[in-house]
Amino acid sequence: MSMRYDQNRKRIICRWEEPIKVVMNKKEGFINRSRMITVKVNENGKLNSKDRRRHEKHPMFPNIHRFNKILNNMNYFPEHENGHRCAVCGLEQDVSPSYDVKRQSIIWLCRDHLTNSPKVDA
Repeated sequence: MSMRYDQNRKRIICRWEEPIKVVMNKKEGFINRSRMITVKVNENGKLNSKDRRRHEKHPMFPNIHRFNKILNNMNYFPEHENGHRCAVCGLEQDVSPSYDVKRQSIIWLCRDHLTNSPKVDA
């Protein structure tokens, strides 16, 4: 699972993969299906009420809420980009917060490392 805040769209994007059973030529197998939830974040850092009602019973929503709460505790909203470096390459421009679910903390990644970041020791 990966989760990040998209500064351009002002949304928290949560992606994960689910194994789906598939039958082809009478043979069963599984493929990983990519799933996604996006929740809009208002200027003041609150989750959009319409998106919140739509997704609040989803099992991934507590992680989205926790990520938003951490960003609010850091006074990240209204949008604030300066002062953070990419945890992989050290770049300071176009760095976005991503949520590490295992450590329940934020990792800052640049555009190049958002989708395919190596293991990060941050």
